Amino acid sequence: MISTYNHFYRQLCHSLKLYVPDLWSAKAHTQNFQNTRSGYLRSRISLLCIVWAVLIIAWIPFDFFYLNTGEDTRIATARLILATFLILVARLNESHTTLRQSQFCMVLLVTGLNLFYSYCIWVLGFPKVYSGFEYGYTLLPILHVAILTILPITLKESLCLLAITAITEISVDAQAGSIQTPETLANYWLQNILAVIVIWSQLSKLYMLMRLYRQATLDPLTGIYNRRMLLQQAQKALEICQAKRQPFALLLFDIDRFKRINDTWGHGVGDKVLRGFAEHLQQSSRKTDLFGRYGGEEFILCLPFCDTLTAQKIAGRMLQDIRDLSLPTDIEDTQISVTACIGISAYTPGDSLMTMIDRADRALYECKDAGRDCFRFLPHGCEPSSRDRRKPLEVHTKKTPRIAVVE
Repeated sequence: MISTYNHFYRQLCHSLKLYVPDLWSAKAHTQNFQNTRSGYLRSRISLLCIVWAVLIIAWIPFDFFYLNTGEDTRIATARLILATFLILVARLNESHTTLRQSQFCMVLLVTGLNLFYSYCIWVLGFPKVYSGFEYGYTLLPILHVAILTILPITLKESLCLLAITAITEISVDAQAGSIQTPETLANYWLQNILAVIVIWSQLSKLYMLMRLYRQATLDPLTGIYNRRMLLQQAQKALEICQAKRQPFALLLFDIDRFKRINDTWGHGVGDKVLRGFAEHLQQSSRKTDLFGRYGGEEFILCLPFCDTLTAQKIAGRMLQDIRDLSLPTDIEDTQISVTACIGISAYTPGDSLMTMIDRADRALYECKDAGRDCFRFLPHGCEPSSRDRRKPLEVHTKKTPRIAVVE
């Protein structure tokens, strides 16, 4: 029972550490996830605007039937203006793709609804009778809060949107002189409860979207891009470099004699080595680089806007860092030191992403023929040869309590 509780506690702490920053602000999200969420938000915002515009227009006959003469005409006109505004927001929302533009459309939507509410209450003379048709307009802020439930947004975004409605309602109640009445305070209490439920629903949708995204795009063992996502993002980066006539290089990593690690220490230690290796390379990469697991013990690092010479310098630096790396095994004080081969290819006209990967893969075979623990660059149109193009660098290992060097 205690072990089950401890396991649950560890899982909870891990989930909070992993997701709380992402649930608070979009700044913690990767650019690709922002694009994914933006597309998801775009469809929901457009649908919400169109449905709300239709419902607003459909309510006009009830205004003419229940409201006083003069009030019905002005409010009906306001409904038509709001419906037109919501349709324009929907069109604006569909014409853009970035997350910031989706956030802007959400603000326009909430602002338009609250301006309509303020105008209607003013036209009706700030009704204080808590029954009847006119009183229904004083409940519009509740609907404005409730409709936000369908949006998978961060806590920061949600609080900003809810603040627009709260400030509007408090301003209207203050102007009506009813801000301290028991009925108004009761409405505030109910709306706060509703706001908590709405925020919970929004964060739940965002949390589920993040989990599905990570399961679909990240390697479950190392937490970096999986093969499918890596190739997809690398293709986009390559196309950008092609359009801007900028260089593009690719590094293919292969851990030397990784099978011996599994055979000697077991697959559990092998998994720890892969995680530590991937984490180290990711930390050593630039924010503009793309890094992912290509398969097994092979990893790819894409270097947009990076020429051949720079790619070779980066490969040499990373080889030295890998030699100095000691990976824990959780077996007493034992640490494992590894080396790697790096195959390098660079984009030339007529290349595709797969031809670049193929050249880098063939360059890896030259590294292995040369004794491993080195890098090789294979130019476009060149076949691999057994002749060394670069002398392998010397191996330096760190002094640790106990290090097992895989040879």
